[in-house]
Amino acid sequence: MSSYKCEEEGTLRSHSCVLIYKSEANGDENHTPDSNLIGLTTKMLKVKRLEEADTCYNSNQLEKMAFFQCMKKVEKCFLEESSSEQDSRSGKNEAKEKVRSHSGQKETTPVKGKRQSALTDDSPAPPAPFPHRIVTAKQAAVDSFYTVSRTEILGGGRFGQVHKCEEKATGLKLAAKIIKTRGVKDKDEVKNEINVMNQLDHVNLIQLYDAFESKNDVVLVMEYVDGGELFDRVIDDSYNLTELDAILFIRQICEGIRHMHKMYILHLDLKPENILCVNRDAKQIKIIDFGLARRYKPREKLKVNFGTPEFLAPEVVNYDFVSFPTDMWSVGVIAYMLLSGLSPFLGDNDAETLNNILVCRWDLEDEEFQNISEEAREFISKLLIKEKSWRISASEALKHPWLSDHKLHSRLSAQKKKNCCSDTQDPVAK
Repeated sequence: MSSYKCEEEGTLRSHSCVLIYKSEANGDENHTPDSNLIGLTTKMLKVKRLEEADTCYNSNQLEKMAFFQCMKKVEKCFLEESSSEQDSRSGKNEAKEKVRSHSGQKETTPVKGKRQSALTDDSPAPPAPFPHRIVTAKQAAVDSFYTVSRTEILGGGRFGQVHKCEEKATGLKLAAKIIKTRGVKDKDEVKNEINVMNQLDHVNLIQLYDAFESKNDVVLVMEYVDGGELFDRVIDDSYNLTELDAILFIRQICEGIRHMHKMYILHLDLKPENILCVNRDAKQIKIIDFGLARRYKPREKLKVNFGTPEFLAPEVVNYDFVSFPTDMWSVGVIAYMLLSGLSPFLGDNDAETLNNILVCRWDLEDEEFQNISEEAREFISKLLIKEKSWRISASEALKHPWLSDHKLHSRLSAQKKKNCCSDTQDPVAK
Protein backbone atom coordinates (compact mmCIF):
# COMPACT_ATOMS: atom_id res chain seq x y z
CA MET A 1 0.00 0.00 0.00
CA SER A 2 1.16 3.52 -0.68
CA SER A 3 0.40 6.45 1.59
CA TYR A 4 -0.86 9.77 0.26
CA LYS A 5 1.62 11.39 2.55
CA CYS A 6 4.43 10.08 0.37
CA GLU A 7 3.01 11.42 -2.87
CA GLU A 8 4.84 14.23 -4.59
CA GLU A 9 3.13 17.56 -4.20
CA GLY A 10 0.61 18.27 -6.93
CA THR A 11 0.46 14.71 -8.25
CA LEU A 12 -3.12 14.19 -7.13
CA ARG A 13 -4.41 17.66 -7.88
CA SER A 14 -4.31 18.04 -11.62
CA HIS A 15 -6.03 15.02 -13.10
CA SER A 16 -6.94 15.35 -16.74
CA CYS A 17 -10.41 13.92 -17.14
CA VAL A 18 -12.24 13.05 -20.35
CA LEU A 19 -15.73 11.60 -20.38
CA ILE A 20 -17.01 9.33 -23.14
CA TYR A 21 -20.56 8.11 -22.98
CA LYS A 22 -22.91 6.44 -25.43
CA SER A 23 -26.34 4.95 -25.56
CA GLU A 24 -26.62 1.23 -26.17
CA ALA A 25 -30.28 1.55 -27.11
CA ASN A 26 -29.31 1.71 -30.76
CA GLY A 27 -30.88 -0.03 -33.67
CA ASP A 28 -34.27 1.46 -32.89
CA GLU A 29 -34.23 5.07 -33.94
CA ASN A 30 -37.99 5.59 -33.59
CA HIS A 31 -38.14 4.08 -30.16
CA THR A 32 -40.22 6.02 -27.60
CA PRO A 33 -39.99 5.17 -23.89
CA ASP A 34 -43.18 3.61 -22.57
CA SER A 35 -43.96 5.20 -19.25
CA ASN A 36 -46.18 2.27 -18.30
CA LEU A 37 -43.20 -0.08 -18.54
CA ILE A 38 -40.70 2.07 -16.68
CA GLY A 39 -43.04 3.93 -14.36
CA LEU A 40 -40.77 3.47 -11.41
CA THR A 41 -40.38 6.86 -9.80
CA THR A 42 -37.38 8.11 -7.90
CA LYS A 43 -39.37 7.68 -4.72
CA MET A 44 -40.07 4.02 -5.49
CA LEU A 45 -37.21 2.29 -7.20
CA LYS A 46 -34.58 0.71 -5.01
CA VAL A 47 -31.03 0.49 -6.30
CA LYS A 48 -30.74 -3.25 -5.82
CA ARG A 49 -33.87 -4.00 -7.82
CA LEU A 50 -32.76 -1.62 -10.53
CA GLU A 51 -29.47 -3.49 -10.75
CA GLU A 52 -31.33 -6.81 -11.09
CA ALA A 53 -33.49 -5.38 -13.84
CA ASP A 54 -30.48 -3.71 -15.39
CA THR A 55 -28.82 -7.02 -16.18
CA CYS A 56 -31.81 -8.24 -18.13
CA TYR A 57 -31.30 -6.04 -21.18
CA ASN A 58 -28.91 -5.54 -24.04
CA SER A 59 -29.30 -4.51 -27.65
CA ASN A 60 -30.60 -7.96 -28.71
CA GLN A 61 -34.30 -7.69 -29.55
CA LEU A 62 -35.29 -10.88 -27.76
CA GLU A 63 -33.47 -9.86 -24.61
CA LYS A 64 -35.07 -6.45 -24.87
CA MET A 65 -38.48 -8.07 -24.50
CA ALA A 66 -37.20 -10.00 -21.52
CA PHE A 67 -36.04 -6.74 -19.98
CA PHE A 68 -39.50 -5.16 -20.31
CA GLN A 69 -41.08 -8.21 -18.63
CA CYS A 70 -38.50 -7.99 -15.88
CA MET A 71 -39.29 -4.32 -15.33
CA LYS A 72 -43.02 -5.13 -15.00
CA LYS A 73 -42.26 -7.71 -12.33
CA VAL A 74 -40.04 -5.26 -10.45
CA GLU A 75 -42.74 -2.59 -10.55
CA LYS A 76 -45.40 -5.03 -9.32
CA CYS A 77 -43.13 -6.34 -6.59
CA PHE A 78 -42.27 -2.88 -5.35
CA LEU A 79 -45.86 -1.63 -5.44
CA GLU A 80 -46.91 -4.57 -3.27
CA GLU A 81 -44.07 -3.92 -0.86
CA SER A 82 -44.80 -0.19 -0.80
CA SER A 83 -48.44 -0.89 0.04
CA SER A 84 -47.42 -3.26 2.80
CA GLU A 85 -45.08 -0.67 4.27
CA GLN A 86 -47.82 1.94 4.37
CA ASP A 87 -50.16 -0.43 6.21
CA SER A 88 -47.56 -1.08 8.89
CA ARG A 89 -46.22 2.45 9.13
CA SER A 90 -46.43 2.42 12.90
CA GLY A 91 -43.88 -0.39 13.06
CA LYS A 92 -40.41 0.88 13.77
CA ASN A 93 -38.53 -1.20 11.21
CA GLU A 94 -41.06 -0.62 8.45
CA ALA A 95 -41.07 3.09 9.14
CA LYS A 96 -37.33 3.19 8.68
CA GLU A 97 -37.71 1.55 5.27
CA LYS A 98 -40.22 4.11 4.05
CA VAL A 99 -38.70 6.30 1.35
CA ARG A 100 -38.96 9.92 2.28
CA SER A 101 -40.22 12.62 -0.03
CA HIS A 102 -37.78 14.89 -1.86
CA SER A 103 -36.52 17.52 0.56
CA GLY A 104 -32.90 18.49 0.91
CA GLN A 105 -32.93 19.44 4.60
CA LYS A 106 -35.29 16.66 5.66
CA GLU A 107 -33.04 14.03 4.18
CA THR A 108 -30.22 14.97 6.49
CA THR A 109 -32.11 13.71 9.54
CA PRO A 110 -30.71 10.42 10.79
CA VAL A 111 -32.04 7.08 9.64
CA LYS A 112 -33.09 6.09 13.15
CA GLY A 113 -35.72 7.90 15.22
CA LYS A 114 -34.61 9.34 18.55
CA ARG A 115 -30.90 9.59 18.89
CA GLN A 116 -28.51 10.13 21.72
CA SER A 117 -25.45 10.23 19.57
CA ALA A 118 -21.89 10.02 20.81
CA LEU A 119 -20.85 11.98 17.73
CA THR A 120 -19.93 15.37 19.12
CA ASP A 121 -20.35 17.29 15.86
CA ASP A 122 -23.45 15.55 14.58
CA SER A 123 -25.45 18.56 13.36
CA PRO A 124 -26.33 18.62 9.65
CA ALA A 125 -24.47 20.86 7.25
CA PRO A 126 -25.98 24.36 7.05
CA PRO A 127 -28.14 25.04 4.00
CA ALA A 128 -27.02 27.51 1.35
CA PRO A 129 -27.70 31.17 2.29
CA PHE A 130 -30.30 31.32 -0.48
CA PRO A 131 -33.27 29.19 -1.59
CA HIS A 132 -32.72 26.52 -4.25
CA ARG A 133 -32.73 28.09 -7.71
CA ILE A 134 -33.41 26.95 -11.26
CA VAL A 135 -30.60 28.64 -13.19
CA THR A 136 -30.21 29.43 -16.87
CA ALA A 137 -26.94 30.84 -18.22
CA LYS A 138 -27.23 34.56 -18.99
CA GLN A 139 -25.66 36.07 -22.11
CA ALA A 140 -23.96 38.77 -20.08
CA ALA A 141 -20.69 39.60 -18.35
CA VAL A 142 -20.38 38.25 -14.81
CA ASP A 143 -18.57 41.45 -13.78
CA SER A 144 -21.78 43.42 -14.33
CA PHE A 145 -23.40 41.70 -11.34
CA TYR A 146 -20.52 40.33 -9.25
CA THR A 147 -17.13 41.44 -8.01
CA VAL A 148 -14.86 38.50 -8.80
CA SER A 149 -11.58 38.43 -6.89
CA ARG A 150 -9.03 37.23 -9.44
CA THR A 151 -6.39 36.96 -6.71
CA GLU A 152 -8.42 34.82 -4.30
CA ILE A 153 -8.33 31.37 -5.94
CA LEU A 154 -10.33 28.79 -4.02
CA GLY A 155 -9.46 25.84 -6.22
CA GLY A 156 -8.89 24.59 -9.73
CA GLY A 157 -8.78 21.58 -12.01
CA ARG A 158 -9.28 20.41 -15.55
CA PHE A 159 -12.08 22.97 -16.04
CA GLY A 160 -10.32 26.17 -14.95
CA GLN A 161 -10.35 27.99 -11.60
CA VAL A 162 -12.73 28.88 -8.77
CA HIS A 163 -12.54 32.40 -7.38
CA LYS A 164 -14.14 34.10 -4.41
CA CYS A 165 -16.77 36.64 -5.47
CA GLU A 166 -19.45 38.92 -4.08
CA GLU A 167 -22.85 39.89 -5.46
CA LYS A 168 -22.91 43.66 -5.97
CA ALA A 169 -26.61 44.08 -5.17
CA THR A 170 -26.65 42.13 -1.88
CA GLY A 171 -23.04 41.70 -0.72
CA LEU A 172 -23.58 37.93 -0.62
CA LYS A 173 -20.28 36.01 -0.61
CA LEU A 174 -20.17 33.33 -3.32
CA ALA A 175 -17.75 31.30 -5.43
CA ALA A 176 -17.29 31.80 -9.18
CA LYS A 177 -16.23 28.72 -11.15
CA ILE A 178 -14.76 29.96 -14.44
CA ILE A 179 -14.82 27.22 -17.08
CA LYS A 180 -12.92 27.70 -20.34
CA THR A 181 -14.99 26.56 -23.31
CA ARG A 182 -13.32 26.02 -26.69
CA GLY A 183 -16.43 25.20 -28.66
CA VAL A 184 -20.06 24.10 -28.68
CA LYS A 185 -19.27 20.68 -27.17
CA ASP A 186 -17.55 22.24 -24.16
CA LYS A 187 -20.46 24.61 -23.60
CA ASP A 188 -22.96 21.76 -23.84
CA GLU A 189 -21.05 19.88 -21.13
CA VAL A 190 -21.22 22.93 -18.83
CA LYS A 191 -24.94 23.31 -19.56
CA ASN A 192 -25.34 19.67 -18.54
CA GLU A 193 -23.65 20.54 -15.23
CA ILE A 194 -26.13 23.41 -14.79
CA ASN A 195 -29.08 21.11 -15.54
CA VAL A 196 -27.81 18.56 -13.03
CA MET A 197 -27.35 21.16 -10.28
CA ASN A 198 -30.82 22.54 -10.97
CA GLN A 199 -32.21 19.16 -9.87
CA LEU A 200 -30.16 18.79 -6.68
CA ASP A 201 -31.54 20.49 -3.59
CA HIS A 202 -29.72 19.04 -0.55
CA VAL A 203 -27.56 20.48 2.23
CA ASN A 204 -24.67 18.12 1.42
CA LEU A 205 -24.60 19.13 -2.25
CA ILE A 206 -23.17 22.52 -3.22
CA GLN A 207 -25.88 24.82 -4.62
CA LEU A 208 -25.91 26.84 -7.83
CA TYR A 209 -26.82 30.54 -7.62
CA ASP A 210 -26.25 32.01 -11.09
CA ALA A 211 -24.55 31.38 -14.45
CA PHE A 212 -23.10 33.49 -17.26
CA GLU A 213 -22.06 32.56 -20.78
CA SER A 214 -19.59 34.42 -22.99
CA LYS A 215 -17.62 33.57 -26.12
CA ASN A 216 -14.71 31.81 -24.41
CA ASP A 217 -16.03 30.72 -21.03
CA VAL A 218 -19.00 29.91 -18.82
CA VAL A 219 -19.08 31.12 -15.22
CA LEU A 220 -21.03 29.24 -12.54
CA VAL A 221 -21.73 31.27 -9.41
CA MET A 222 -22.19 28.92 -6.47
CA GLU A 223 -22.57 28.65 -2.72
CA TYR A 224 -19.33 29.51 -0.90
CA VAL A 225 -17.78 27.44 1.89
CA ASP A 226 -14.35 28.08 3.37
CA GLY A 227 -13.30 24.82 5.04
CA GLY A 228 -11.08 23.55 2.23
CA GLU A 229 -10.96 20.12 0.63
CA LEU A 230 -11.46 16.93 2.62
CA PHE A 231 -8.29 15.76 0.82
CA ASP A 232 -6.28 18.33 2.78
CA ARG A 233 -7.36 16.77 6.07
CA VAL A 234 -6.39 13.30 4.84
CA ILE A 235 -2.81 14.32 4.07
CA ASP A 236 -2.33 16.80 6.96
CA ASP A 237 0.03 15.24 9.52
CA SER A 238 -1.05 17.75 12.15
CA TYR A 239 -4.75 16.88 11.82
CA ASN A 240 -5.83 13.95 13.99
CA LEU A 241 -8.50 12.26 11.86
CA THR A 242 -10.30 9.73 14.09
CA GLU A 243 -12.69 6.92 13.21
CA LEU A 244 -15.55 9.00 14.62
CA ASP A 245 -14.59 11.81 12.22
CA ALA A 246 -14.60 9.33 9.34
CA ILE A 247 -18.09 8.18 10.35
CA LEU A 248 -19.37 11.76 10.27
CA PHE A 249 -17.83 12.48 6.87
CA ILE A 250 -18.96 9.22 5.23
CA ARG A 251 -22.49 9.50 6.58
CA GLN A 252 -22.92 12.95 5.04
CA ILE A 253 -21.40 11.76 1.76
CA CYS A 254 -23.90 8.87 1.70
CA GLU A 255 -26.78 11.25 2.44
CA GLY A 256 -25.79 13.48 -0.48
CA ILE A 257 -25.31 10.51 -2.82
CA ARG A 258 -28.61 8.97 -1.71
CA HIS A 259 -30.36 12.18 -2.76
CA MET A 260 -28.57 12.20 -6.12
CA HIS A 261 -29.51 8.58 -6.78
CA LYS A 262 -33.14 9.24 -5.84
CA MET A 263 -33.06 11.91 -8.53
CA TYR A 264 -31.52 9.33 -10.92
CA ILE A 265 -28.22 11.20 -11.16
CA LEU A 266 -24.75 9.64 -10.97
CA HIS A 267 -21.85 11.77 -9.74
CA LEU A 268 -19.11 9.62 -11.38
CA ASP A 269 -16.21 11.65 -9.98
CA LEU A 270 -16.32 11.19 -6.22
CA LYS A 271 -12.97 11.72 -4.52
CA PRO A 272 -11.70 13.71 -1.50
CA GLU A 273 -10.78 16.67 -3.73
CA ASN A 274 -14.46 16.98 -4.69
CA ILE A 275 -15.68 17.14 -1.09
CA LEU A 276 -15.46 20.49 0.71
CA CYS A 277 -15.60 21.09 4.45
CA VAL A 278 -18.02 23.82 5.49
CA ASN A 279 -15.41 25.40 7.77
CA ARG A 280 -11.99 24.64 9.24
CA ASP A 281 -13.22 23.19 12.52
CA ALA A 282 -16.57 21.45 11.94
CA LYS A 283 -17.08 18.01 10.37
CA GLN A 284 -19.77 19.17 7.95
CA ILE A 285 -19.22 18.65 4.23
CA LYS A 286 -20.65 19.43 0.80
CA ILE A 287 -20.06 17.47 -2.41
CA ILE A 288 -18.95 19.58 -5.38
CA ASP A 289 -18.03 19.31 -9.09
CA PHE A 290 -20.91 17.83 -11.09
CA GLY A 291 -19.08 18.29 -14.38
CA LEU A 292 -19.03 14.54 -15.08
CA ALA A 293 -22.42 13.78 -13.52
CA ARG A 294 -25.01 12.16 -15.74
CA ARG A 295 -28.68 11.29 -15.51
CA TYR A 296 -29.10 7.53 -15.24
CA LYS A 297 -31.69 6.02 -17.58
CA PRO A 298 -32.29 2.30 -16.99
CA ARG A 299 -33.10 1.67 -20.65
CA GLU A 300 -30.00 3.47 -21.91
CA LYS A 301 -26.69 1.87 -21.00
CA LEU A 302 -24.12 4.44 -19.92
CA LYS A 303 -20.38 3.91 -20.28
CA VAL A 304 -17.78 6.33 -18.97
CA ASN A 305 -14.02 6.63 -19.19
CA PHE A 306 -12.21 9.30 -17.18
CA GLY A 307 -9.04 9.92 -15.20
CA THR A 308 -7.79 9.60 -11.62
CA PRO A 309 -7.04 5.87 -11.91
CA GLU A 310 -7.00 5.05 -8.18
CA PHE A 311 -10.66 6.10 -7.79
CA LEU A 312 -12.05 4.23 -10.81
CA ALA A 313 -14.51 1.40 -10.26
CA PRO A 314 -13.76 -1.90 -12.07
CA GLU A 315 -16.64 -1.35 -14.51
CA VAL A 316 -15.12 2.00 -15.53
CA VAL A 317 -11.68 0.44 -16.06
CA ASN A 318 -13.32 -2.29 -18.19
CA TYR A 319 -15.41 0.32 -20.06
CA ASP A 320 -18.51 -1.56 -18.95
CA PHE A 321 -21.93 -0.19 -18.03
CA VAL A 322 -22.10 2.06 -14.96
CA SER A 323 -24.94 2.76 -12.56
CA PHE A 324 -25.59 3.71 -8.92
CA PRO A 325 -23.08 1.22 -7.41
CA THR A 326 -20.29 2.92 -9.40
CA ASP A 327 -20.56 5.89 -7.00
CA MET A 328 -20.68 3.53 -4.01
CA TRP A 329 -17.32 2.01 -4.98
CA SER A 330 -15.85 5.53 -4.68
CA VAL A 331 -17.46 5.90 -1.23
CA GLY A 332 -15.61 2.72 -0.21
CA VAL A 333 -12.28 4.13 -1.46
CA ILE A 334 -12.86 7.40 0.42
CA ALA A 335 -13.77 5.52 3.64
CA TYR A 336 -10.57 3.46 3.33
CA MET A 337 -8.52 6.63 2.90
CA LEU A 338 -10.13 8.47 5.83
CA LEU A 339 -9.46 5.54 8.16
CA SER A 340 -5.87 4.93 7.12
CA GLY A 341 -4.44 7.77 5.05
CA LEU A 342 -3.69 5.14 2.39
CA SER A 343 -5.02 4.63 -1.13
CA PRO A 344 -6.28 1.03 -1.40
CA PHE A 345 -5.37 0.45 -5.05
CA LEU A 346 -2.51 2.88 -5.70
CA GLY A 347 0.40 1.15 -7.44
CA ASP A 348 3.82 2.31 -8.58
CA ASN A 349 2.29 3.40 -11.89
CA ASP A 350 -1.13 3.71 -13.54
CA ALA A 351 -0.96 0.23 -15.10
CA GLU A 352 -0.35 -1.38 -11.70
CA THR A 353 -3.11 0.72 -10.12
CA LEU A 354 -5.65 -0.33 -12.77
CA ASN A 355 -4.62 -3.96 -12.41
CA ASN A 356 -5.10 -3.76 -8.64
CA ILE A 357 -8.61 -2.44 -9.27
CA LEU A 358 -9.49 -5.11 -11.83
CA VAL A 359 -8.43 -7.97 -9.53
CA CYS A 360 -9.93 -6.05 -6.57
CA ARG A 361 -6.65 -6.38 -4.68
CA TRP A 362 -6.83 -4.61 -1.34
CA ASP A 363 -6.53 -5.50 2.34
CA LEU A 364 -6.85 -4.13 5.86
CA GLU A 365 -3.60 -5.58 7.15
CA ASP A 366 -1.60 -2.34 7.37
CA GLU A 367 -0.77 -1.11 10.85
CA GLU A 368 -3.00 1.92 10.20
CA PHE A 369 -6.02 -0.42 10.55
CA GLN A 370 -4.84 -1.94 13.84
CA ASN A 371 -7.34 -0.07 16.02
CA ILE A 372 -10.16 0.25 13.49
CA SER A 373 -13.51 -1.32 14.45
CA GLU A 374 -14.84 -4.51 12.88
CA GLU A 375 -17.89 -2.54 11.75
CA ALA A 376 -15.67 -0.20 9.73
CA ARG A 377 -13.88 -3.14 8.13
CA GLU A 378 -17.18 -4.77 7.19
CA PHE A 379 -18.52 -1.48 5.80
CA ILE A 380 -15.57 -1.19 3.41
CA SER A 381 -15.87 -4.87 2.43
CA LYS A 382 -19.48 -4.28 1.36
CA LEU A 383 -18.44 -1.51 -1.05
CA LEU A 384 -15.09 -2.56 -2.55
CA ILE A 385 -16.61 -5.52 -4.40
CA LYS A 386 -15.81 -6.10 -8.07
CA GLU A 387 -19.36 -7.20 -8.97
CA LYS A 388 -21.28 -3.94 -8.79
CA SER A 389 -24.67 -5.50 -8.11
CA TRP A 390 -23.35 -6.87 -4.80
CA ARG A 391 -22.38 -3.47 -3.40
CA ILE A 392 -24.71 -1.89 -0.89
CA SER A 393 -26.68 1.20 -1.90
CA ALA A 394 -26.42 4.62 -0.26
CA SER A 395 -29.60 3.93 1.73
CA GLU A 396 -28.27 0.58 2.89
CA ALA A 397 -24.93 2.16 3.78
CA LEU A 398 -26.70 4.67 6.06
CA LYS A 399 -28.34 1.76 7.91
CA HIS A 400 -25.07 -0.12 8.32
CA PRO A 401 -23.98 -0.40 11.99
CA TRP A 402 -20.81 1.59 11.34
CA LEU A 403 -22.89 4.66 10.48
CA SER A 404 -25.98 4.02 12.62
CA ASP A 405 -25.04 2.09 15.80
CA HIS A 406 -25.00 4.55 18.71
CA LYS A 407 -23.45 1.99 21.06
CA LEU A 408 -20.49 1.67 18.69
CA HIS A 409 -20.21 5.45 18.50
CA SER A 410 -20.24 5.69 22.32
CA ARG A 411 -17.50 3.08 22.53
CA LEU A 412 -15.38 4.93 19.98
CA SER A 413 -16.01 8.23 21.77
CA ALA A 414 -14.87 6.74 25.08
CA GLN A 415 -11.76 5.35 23.38
CA LYS A 416 -11.05 8.75 21.84
CA LYS A 417 -11.27 10.46 25.26
CA LYS A 418 -9.02 7.81 26.76
CA ASN A 419 -6.43 8.37 24.04
CA CYS A 420 -6.63 12.14 24.51
CA CYS A 421 -6.00 11.76 28.27
CA SER A 422 -3.11 9.43 27.56
CA ASP A 423 -1.59 11.90 25.10
CA THR A 424 -1.96 14.74 27.60
CA GLN A 425 -0.19 12.80 30.31
CA ASP A 426 2.63 11.68 28.01
CA PRO A 427 3.26 14.47 25.43
CA VAL A 428 6.82 13.26 24.77
CA ALA A 429 5.60 9.84 23.64
CA LYS A 430 3.02 11.51 21.44
